[in-house]
Amino acid sequence: MERIFRDYETQLAAENQRVVEAEARDVRRSEFAKIQQADRLAAQIGRSVRVNTGDSLQWEGTLESLGKGWIQLQSHSENILIPMNSVNWWEGGTPFSTVEARSVSRSLSLGYAFRALASARIPVRIFHNMGAVTTEGTIERVGLDFAEIALHPLEGHFRAQQISGWRTVQLSQVSACCSLLT
Repeated sequence: MERIFRDYETQLAAENQRVVEAEARDVRRSEFAKIQQADRLAAQIGRSVRVNTGDSLQWEGTLESLGKGWIQLQSHSENILIPMNSVNWWEGGTPFSTVEARSVSRSLSLGYAFRALASARIPVRIFHNMGAVTTEGTIERVGLDFAEIALHPLEGHFRAQQISGWRTVQLSQVSACCSLLT
């Protein structure tokens, strides 16, 4: 009889263990459901990642920074700003790691990043969400949702007489903005 009780207790303990493990899996799934992509990316700062954007281009580099709605990669030759709304997918870094993005993000918008490029007078190549067209030149002014670009070739040293025109770019239609490392 004692053996029957022991067997029953063992079965009961095993069943309790299965219930606890199932509840733990549910809690993990529930907690993971609260993680935003920015939290996953924040944990990848300093790591190599590959990003595919809305124009089907792929960008590779070290994740340097994370802003409000954008990421910055550094490749061997250029800095690349990518708006988060253009990201189709990304890979690399470390799996299963997260950091609260607010602890990394400086809450700087894409417009702020464009204003920094304009202040530095750094020539850029802007890739648009529709893919085929790029804009090359220097960002002159940045509004709330647009940027005005002085169009000129990126080769050589920029001179005002090289400006071939002006283009206004809708920030929501930018898939990437590249500037050469200086």
